[in-house]
Amino acid sequence: MAKVILFGGGDGGGLIITADGIRPIPPFDPGLRRQLRSLSALLRAEREIPAAETRRQLGGLVNKLANLAVGQAEGAAGELDAELGLIYQDEDGGFTCGSSGKPPVRFPWPPQPLGGLDQLLGRGELGPELLSFVGSAAAAGARPSELFSDPAGEAARLGLELPERAEAELRALPIAEPDKLSDPVDREIVEFFHKAAADGEQLQSWATRPFEVARALDLELSREAGERILAASGVRFGGRDPGAVMSPAAVAIVVVIVIVVWDRERRIPVLDRSGVDKF
Repeated sequence: MAKVILFGGGDGGGLIITADGIRPIPPFDPGLRRQLRSLSALLRAEREIPAAETRRQLGGLVNKLANLAVGQAEGAAGELDAELGLIYQDEDGGFTCGSSGKPPVRFPWPPQPLGGLDQLLGRGELGPELLSFVGSAAAAGARPSELFSDPAGEAARLGLELPERAEAELRALPIAEPDKLSDPVDREIVEFFHKAAADGEQLQSWATRPFEVARALDLELSREAGERILAASGVRFGGRDPGAVMSPAAVAIVVVIVIVVWDRERRIPVLDRSGVDKF
């Protein structure tokens, strides 16, 4: 089975990878390239729609269009891999899909790697009080879901002091209500976090072995969600792995915070306050 990689919308062709090697391929039919570009645009639109029912309906349509496009791509390149048969990228983003019928998985372009905890602290996206409280709460046996739904009540139950800023930041994060997250992958991650937290034992490995935890909980975790969790678990704190200074439970809580904060951070508009005319 083959894998097809199309860069820049496929205008310049791409690569086909088979068991016999890698070879360049000419551009696909212009009609198919327009379909792939439209599919990529619909995936971006789906991510921005706030209404869950509308997202669900559009998601079903996108999946049907992806299956049609994969069928046409197979007509040009031969049978494609079930899980990762087509990788498409243009200037606005891209997606991956296969011949299994599963929904396509969107990826941003250019890549947006997660920064470190130090960067989030330096930019004021997270306060040091929050990280300190999370570490203390996890060590005291906090119930992770309650930290976000009722941080003051959980702090009182544990006999911990809850800094005012930490409480405000915890309440501002839509982790207790994943339906408020516009990114479907972030919603999947937060819902997965709550299920791992409810299990208790699995939370210890949630941030570092997400796919293994999903299997243990008999859940299906998308590849994009698992990779986003792993990317967030690799952030640095004070130049060190958070696991070196926090318990596994605290790291799990910090990872879900980092994912949601970075998703929110990507949506903050850039404002020019210099007062200097540019044009």
